[in-house]
Amino acid sequence: MGDAAGQVKVTTVGGIVTGFRGALGVVQAIVDGSFSELHTLRRELDLHLLLRRSLHDFQQADYSRLVDLLNDPAKQSLAEYSRDEAWKILWRVCLSQPRLVLLGLRGLLSRSRSLRQTGL
Repeated sequence: MGDAAGQVKVTTVGGIVTGFRGALGVVQAIVDGSFSELHTLRRELDLHLLLRRSLHDFQQADYSRLVDLLNDPAKQSLAEYSRDEAWKILWRVCLSQPRLVLLGLRGLLSRSRSLRQTGL
């Protein structure tokens, strides 16, 4: 359902729940003019797309290195939340290890630079 509507979390490849949420958001917009569910869904899908783009070129060794960089509170956050709860994971990891924010930004910037150089 979400696949057909383009509402897929690219980090989990889940589309059924997001499709139902999108449909609910459309109903709310029609019935009472509220776009809050659609805005919430869009932010969530955008975050998952950002994460996917950040990790696109990662190899197994890169994932292993990233996990090795995590301290115990950050690792605990990974154990407590699913990939569907990306906001919670990112928030907890950023609070426990702020230097990883810089690492993520560096990865995003280098990827966008390489895309511009290749013309994509």
